[in-house]
Amino acid sequence: MTEALAVITPLAPAALIAVDLWGEVASVAGRLANAVGGDLPDLGRSASLAGGWRSIRVEPTAWWLTGPLDQLGATLAAVEAALGDDGVAVDLSGGFAVIAVAGPAWRTLLMFGGVFDAEDPGFGPGATAGTLLHHAAVRYDVIDDARVHIHVAPSFADDLLHALRDAAAGL
Repeated sequence: MTEALAVITPLAPAALIAVDLWGEVASVAGRLANAVGGDLPDLGRSASLAGGWRSIRVEPTAWWLTGPLDQLGATLAAVEAALGDDGVAVDLSGGFAVIAVAGPAWRTLLMFGGVFDAEDPGFGPGATAGTLLHHAAVRYDVIDDARVHIHVAPSFADDLLHALRDAAAGL
């Protein structure tokens, strides 16, 4: 029996909080880091936080916080309290589906149908990037050397899941 070169799996729904900061960003980011249990990553990076949460920097002053749905209310309240009048937090849970691609060929699959160089050595664990696939926005988050999460609109998730599985079958 041969090991699959890539395993494509839709993940269970998770909380997603979009955070945008203004004012003195460094100071506000520090307060936010204390509230979520970990430092916020630099642009183009992601990081694990306390309690199974993850932070993905999507713009110079914006992050996505993803984590367990059962912690959404408490985390959103803590984030809003930390922000005060220096930013906004919006619950986007349900606004994105997440597909995990794992195995030695995950990088190869990311380059099917898109305009993205997943073979770049700098695109390793903790890296994140946004691109387009079949005219739909996606966000890649490299979890570790053998796994990436793909955040995609729910309306495109099934089509992307099938396209990835078809491409993986041809490897």
